Amino acid sequence: MTPLRLLRIAPLLACAPLFLVSCNDDDTDDSVEPGTAQFKVMTRNLYLGGNIELLATAQAPQDIPAIAAQLYTTVQATNFPERAKALADEIQGANPALVGLQEVSLYRTQNPSDFSSNPLPNAQTVTYDFLAILLAELQSRGLNYRAAATVQNADAEVPAALAGNATDLTDVRLTDRDVILARGDVQIANVVTGNYAYAQEVPVGGASIRFLRGFTKVDATVDGARFTFVNTHLETLQPGNENQAAELAALVQTYDKPIIVVGDLNTGPGAVTTGYPTIVNTTTGLADAWTTVGTGDGFTCCFSETVNDTTTTALDERIDLVLYAGDNVNPQSAEVVGALLDDRTASGLWPSDHAGLVVEFRLDR
Repeated sequence: MTPLRLLRIAPLLACAPLFLVSCNDDDTDDSVEPGTAQFKVMTRNLYLGGNIELLATAQAPQDIPAIAAQLYTTVQATNFPERAKALADEIQGANPALVGLQEVSLYRTQNPSDFSSNPLPNAQTVTYDFLAILLAELQSRGLNYRAAATVQNADAEVPAALAGNATDLTDVRLTDRDVILARGDVQIANVVTGNYAYAQEVPVGGASIRFLRGFTKVDATVDGARFTFVNTHLETLQPGNENQAAELAALVQTYDKPIIVVGDLNTGPGAVTTGYPTIVNTTTGLADAWTTVGTGDGFTCCFSETVNDTTTTALDERIDLVLYAGDNVNPQSAEVVGALLDDRTASGLWPSDHAGLVVEFRLDR
């Protein structure tokens, strides 16, 4: 949901490696008709932990360290290791075959700062690796999931006055990723990852910053049924959302059907951004699973930056979507997760600033 408005953008990460794994995990249903497979998919924005939009309020470079320190303090307070336990509980409860993750953040630091002499992101001390933390939580529950495809989007580093002293700065580096998790029994082939050609220009501290977003695609086989699975995170601003929606629509038309597309699309019915009708239409063939089988408003966005809201009233947009196309792929049910007061952690944190969405599909083999 939140744009990563930072100072330096790194190049595209190479495609994720191919994994072929077979095991005994499944979520088969005795009621499934012969010749069909039934499985769930999930989309989940993990929330990078703070309001990155604060950096856009910097009027000059000298404003950045204090703002960056405020942002990183919030990241620490929103405590991803604690939130990851709640996210792992969601995955355990739903048992999805595939999970599309967005804002899979990697934070690294360096002290003392060398920002003034080296303008490239180079901090190496890992403080939070959201992917590693979540996978460890899943493993601790005996769940067999692995990262089947990963794309790197923004990679940026800023000096932060973490000690409250403008002369004692620490470089804080944030690398943004989108990831597809696959359950152990799901076979994966033909991994594709990439960044959209259009990147939003964002003003920060008197400069204009170009922000990358991306997508991941795999060909998956679940219980003998084959389909294309795409995960993405689109820009929140215009014209970025519309332009990236057009790129996604073009990509989808080149991929084999049946196809399932998940992600934080930052657009939806009634959203301020206008990408939704570009993606969901007769040309792409994509339909909205919530419109087909969901009940209620299906809102997934967004809690406050501190994710300690005491009510659910902040959820007022439906922008985390599961879309599908193909003659033999049929949604059976759709459920919003992480949107009940009981879903919060013991200290009162929501699993993310977004709720997630789980959709069950029936697909011909």
